[in-house]
Amino acid sequence: MYPLILHETPNPTVVTDESFAIVDVNQACLEFTGYSREEMLGTLPMFLVNDPEVYESMTARLAAGEPWEGELEAVTKSGERVYGRGTTFPLVDDGELVGYTGIFIDLSERRRSEQTVSVLNRVLRHNVRNDANVVGGVLSTVRDAVPPAERELVDRAIRRVDRLLERAETARDLHELLERSSSVLAPVDLGETVETVVDEIRNETPITHAACDDEVTFHLDLPDSPLWVLADEALPRAVGAVVENAVEYNDDEEATVWVSAAATDAEATLTVEDDGPGIDADRSEYLFGRTEESQLRHGQGLSLFFVDRLLAFYGGSVRYRPRDPTGSAFELRFRRVDSSD
Repeated sequence: MYPLILHETPNPTVVTDESFAIVDVNQACLEFTGYSREEMLGTLPMFLVNDPEVYESMTARLAAGEPWEGELEAVTKSGERVYGRGTTFPLVDDGELVGYTGIFIDLSERRRSEQTVSVLNRVLRHNVRNDANVVGGVLSTVRDAVPPAERELVDRAIRRVDRLLERAETARDLHELLERSSSVLAPVDLGETVETVVDEIRNETPITHAACDDEVTFHLDLPDSPLWVLADEALPRAVGAVVENAVEYNDDEEATVWVSAAATDAEATLTVEDDGPGIDADRSEYLFGRTEESQLRHGQGLSLFFVDRLLAFYGGSVRYRPRDPTGSAFELRFRRVDSSD
């Protein structure tokens, strides 16, 4: 079983004796490093690690009988530096140390992708924010100069600019979410979060919705006791995105939004409903950006795309359904936990 496991492992793997001299390597290691087996056997693997301090830290932990795991740059025979993550641990047989093993995972392509996305995200958001602020400032300046009958057109353009700025911030939130590979989830009171978010939206002046100057009525049906779910600090942003969506696209002169929460032993469901026009059946599948052409078909979907990814990160889900007799309903499902978890 040992040769099978070692040599079939797709990641470069090295096995050493108690003095850290290499006694075996797998085929993936030979292909990755460019060395032959004869060149590697009997040598110390320090030549495979670019940073001597990382190698010293690794061997010190192993000598103390503890595993080591961390980021490092591996060095190939041709001198290439490859970013990745290494894991090393002692090999013990019947309580006796017989050697050590190390496994390397190449993350260089992912790192390049993350760096590219980070730069593009930062530059694009900076440019969008600056241009939108300039346009918004000009519109605000000329608003009083146009005839009163035409000011609504300027106001509509200003609202569009504000939405553009909001989407830039949503893009930032989504990027930060996708960057977090080891975020800690903890119990969060869903009911308290919803109340806080709805109060903030309710107190906005004016409330942004399709009818603009008309009132939005909120009906909350939340449990009296805390409703603990697994989440993190991004939860208010997700709840706010769904509630704002129900407000903004409701063109009823007396717009109403219902927000309720229910729970079973295993999960909690937050439902946000509105009495607006609803969503066309042929567009509903594109709401959450789950298909490549989604953003082309539904340009307003960035916030819901964020919500979908965040709920998946929480181990939950979000889905849309038509509301009877009219309107939309979004159900956000969370894993339920005790506050002591």
